[in-house]
Amino acid sequence: MSSRKVRVKKLSVKTALPVLREDQIDATEYETITTESQIVTGVEHAEEKEYHLQSILKDAGTSNDQEIPVPPPQESEVNYEQLYPVPFHRPSTYIRFSQTVEECINCQYDMSTEDDEFLKTYNAKPGPAGALSEDDFERIMEVLEDTAAEQTPFASVDNTVVAYDMMVPGLNHLGAQHLMQHAKPIYEYWKARRQEAGNKPLHPALKFETHQETDDTDPYVCFRRREARQTRKTRGRDNKIVETLKRLRRELEDGRQLVLISYEREMMKRELLHMERAVFEERARLKHIKLKLGIKGEDDDLVNQKPQKRKPVDTTAAARAAGANVRTPVRPDGRQMEADLLQLADQLAEKDKELRNEIETKVQNHRRWNHNHIDLTVDPLSPVEDPGLELKFRPAKTQYLMTPPASVSSDSMDVDEEGPTPMRLDRPQASPAFQFKAGGIACEPLQTNQPAFRRRIGRLSRLWIDRRGMATPPKTDSQGCSDRWKYDSDDDDDVEPPVYEIDPFDTRALKFRATIPLSSYLFRGRPTVPPEVLNSAATRALPAPPSAQQAPAVS
Repeated sequence: MSSRKVRVKKLSVKTALPVLREDQIDATEYETITTESQIVTGVEHAEEKEYHLQSILKDAGTSNDQEIPVPPPQESEVNYEQLYPVPFHRPSTYIRFSQTVEECINCQYDMSTEDDEFLKTYNAKPGPAGALSEDDFERIMEVLEDTAAEQTPFASVDNTVVAYDMMVPGLNHLGAQHLMQHAKPIYEYWKARRQEAGNKPLHPALKFETHQETDDTDPYVCFRRREARQTRKTRGRDNKIVETLKRLRRELEDGRQLVLISYEREMMKRELLHMERAVFEERARLKHIKLKLGIKGEDDDLVNQKPQKRKPVDTTAAARAAGANVRTPVRPDGRQMEADLLQLADQLAEKDKELRNEIETKVQNHRRWNHNHIDLTVDPLSPVEDPGLELKFRPAKTQYLMTPPASVSSDSMDVDEEGPTPMRLDRPQASPAFQFKAGGIACEPLQTNQPAFRRRIGRLSRLWIDRRGMATPPKTDSQGCSDRWKYDSDDDDDVEPPVYEIDPFDTRALKFRATIPLSSYLFRGRPTVPPEVLNSAATRALPAPPSAQQAPAVS
C-alpha cells in the first residue's frame, strides 16, 4: 500500500477547483482515493513506512470491528404489575426522601441460574431447618461476599479463602437464628463457586486494569492507567542535579569528619581514664610502702589535685560602677558582715535624690531638644540668652576716679593681678517693677541724645568705630520758617478758609492741649439766689385771679 503523497488542505475561495463529471473519473482510482482519505495514520510522514504500522493499516479495511459481547434480550412472561402492585396516592405536600440507594434496593446480591438450581436441590432434601427462601439465600450470599471482600481484598492474586469461623460474626448480624442452620451448606456452595471463578467475586463488579499487556485489548477494563510521560531533560535540570549531588557529597563528608573527630575524642578520654587509674594505683603503692617503711611526712602527692575550672569572664563586669567592685568586709570566720539597718530618713532622702536627678535629667533633655528654639513664655526652661555687650552700643559717660588715700601702698593698686573690674556702665540695668505699656508708646525704646559708640571688626580685619546719638549741625532755616510749607496753598483766600488736619490723638497735639490753661468759668460754682428774689419772681410770673370788686388792670 502506497502512502498518501498529497496533503489535504483547507478549501479557499482564492484557489480554483477542477470540476469533473462522473464519466471522467475512473472507478479504481476513486476507490483508492477514498480508502486513502479514510485511513489516518496519526504519525509523521517519515514513520509511515514502518513495518508494523503498514501491517495494521492493511488489516484496517479488511478486518471486522471488535464489539463488546452483550447477551441478547430474553422475553419474559412474568406480569410484574400483578406481583408488585403499587397503589400510588398523590400526597398533599412534596415527596421528601432521604434513604440511600442501598437502603431502597435492600440486598445487593442477585441469584443466577446456577444459584436457582442449587437452591431447588437443597430444598428438595429433607432437613430439620426446613426450606430456605430465595430472599434469605441472597442475604446469606451477600454477607459471605462482603466479608470476603473486606478480609481478603487480593484473594484473586494469592488465592486466599476466608474460613467459616470468620464468616460467623457477619451472619449473626442478620438477626435470624433459623438462618444459621443453613449457613454452613451455603458457605460450602459459595466456596466451590469462588474456586471455579478463580477466587474472584461472584457479584459482577467493575473490572480494573491489572496487567497492561494483557488488558490492553480487553473491552471490559475501565479506568486504565495513564501513561507516565517522561520528563524532558534540560541543561538547567542537569546543573540542578549536579548541584544536588555536590551538596549530598559535602554533607556526607561533613558527617564522616564528625564521626572521625568523635572517635578521636572518645579515644583520648579512654587514654585519660587509663592514665588516671595508673596514677591512682601508683599512689596506693606509694602509701603502702611509706606505711611499711615508717616514713612520715606530708601526703600532698597522694591527693588528687584537679585544677579548678575557670569561670567564664563576665563582660558586663567592666561596665559596672567602681563602687560596686568594692570588697565588703569579711569576718574572721569567713562570713560576710551584716548590713546596717536602713533608716526611714535615709530611704526618703534617697527617693528625694532620685526624684531630683530625674527632674534635672528631664530639664536637660528639654533644653537639648529646644536648643535652637526661642521660648518667650513666662518663666521658660530655656531662657533667651542675652547677646551680651560685645555687639551693643556702649554709652559714653563721664566717670571720675576717686583719689586713693595716702595710707594705701602702691602694691595694693596693682590692678593686673586682681583682674579687670566691670564698670557700672557695663552692668545690666534692672528693669522697673511696673511699666506702663498701653498704646504702644512705652514699648518703643526711649530715644536719648546721649552719644554711644560701638567697636566692630570689618573686612580685612579693619577696626571700625560706630557712633550714635551725636548732635547734628543746626539748619540754616529758622524754627519759625521750618514748617511754612504746611500753610502754603495755591487757592485764593476768597474761596474757602484753609483747613489744617491735625491728629487729635497725636502725642504732640496731646501735649500742646495739656499746656493750654483752662478757663476760670469751668471752675466757677453755681450762684446762690436769695429766697426773696425767688418768691417775687414767681409772683410776677403767675396771673392774679379776677375779682368783682377790683377792676381789671389796664396796661
